[in-house]
Amino acid sequence: MIKNDKNITNFSIDNIIFNTQGIDTTVQIANYKTLSNILLKEDKYLESDTKNLPIHPYMKSIHKQLIYDNKNRYKKGSFHPLIEYVKISKGKGLSNYMIVVRNTPILFDYATTQKKAKDTFCMIIFSGLHQPTKAIPNEAIKFISKILKRKAFKLHSVDIATDFINKEPINYKNKDSFRKRLKKYNKNSYIAVGSTLYCNKVDDKNISKIKLYDKQKKQTLQKQLLHNNLNNWKRLELEIRPSKKMNFTDFIKSDDFKKDSLRVYRDISKKLKVSKINDNYMNYQINSILDNRIMNNTQSKKQFNSKESLERLGKSDKI
Repeated sequence: MIKNDKNITNFSIDNIIFNTQGIDTTVQIANYKTLSNILLKEDKYLESDTKNLPIHPYMKSIHKQLIYDNKNRYKKGSFHPLIEYVKISKGKGLSNYMIVVRNTPILFDYATTQKKAKDTFCMIIFSGLHQPTKAIPNEAIKFISKILKRKAFKLHSVDIATDFINKEPINYKNKDSFRKRLKKYNKNSYIAVGSTLYCNKVDDKNISKIKLYDKQKKQTLQKQLLHNNLNNWKRLELEIRPSKKMNFTDFIKSDDFKKDSLRVYRDISKKLKVSKINDNYMNYQINSILDNRIMNNTQSKKQFNSKESLERLGKSDKI
């Protein structure tokens, strides 16, 4: 968590609380017209031109991911992802935007199960919710809370991330070691891209993807100035999906998440040498989303993800 609202020069190990889980990304499936009506009442508007925005590289990566249909059920020319965004608060970080995606195979499949037209639904993506080098304003969390708590919006996935320190490099030379440690969850679907290792198919009812990467290198590529005591900064991210259709609130309170998913998360963390993890920040996030009054204190009002906010609420009640 960072100590003020500005990007920090020589951001150091003292600015981050390591080995704590946090929600970094949520993806919901919603009726596009319903979402549009909500935004109209909130005096917020969908836009599509991201060329000069800091989220542009991220939007490009979403587009690349979405045009790949691993089921091969749709011809390449049968869809073209439509990506829009809404500015939900002041600031340049991803957490200040809501991303809306339409016209993808996942949404086509969902519309079929609901016996609706293919263009009925959209994906709502909130990302950058657990990024220590970026300030997250209270204003953003309050808007995100409104959307996540909509009962009719179904949760597609949630990414849980943990920052940690480890001297072991992450590259293609470590792919076999990565695979051996996780052989319980899959024996084959492993790839290495630069300083990131992926397992894109996990033999588990809730965990769908595992990602381990060099966070220091990623932040440096994004021109973030880091102190050399962060040279061994790594990050583990897992994509978790409900085993059946649920909204965010129901899933986050369910045994599906609290017992099954987090138990597997801890097991994978241990196998990848991410030890002594805790869920203080994640509990703070979830409790704040479910009840905005949690944020009614000086530290949280100033900045939701400040180190001071987390330390004050480090013993926040579990969900």
